Amino acid sequence: MILKRLSTYIQTQQRVDEVTLLTHFHLKQNGLAPMIEMLIRSGHVQKTVSSRGDRLPALVFYSWQQNQVIPMTVLL
Repeated sequence: MILKRLSTYIQTQQRVDEVTLLTHFHLKQNGLAPMIEMLIRSGHVQKTVSSRGDRLPALVFYSWQQNQVIPMTVLL
């Protein structure tokens, strides 16, 4: 059930950062990771990791793709 809610939330927002997902669904990183991996494998969710240098943590975004795509993670 939470997987469907997570998928619907990403689809509605079109692009959402990981911190927002963690706070909105009251999850920890190790709880979110397996669900996101399942959504990425489905082909509708794409993960983007934006590196911000050596001293700042990377920003992670998830975006919804209307058409199924090859599951992938983009590193910027």
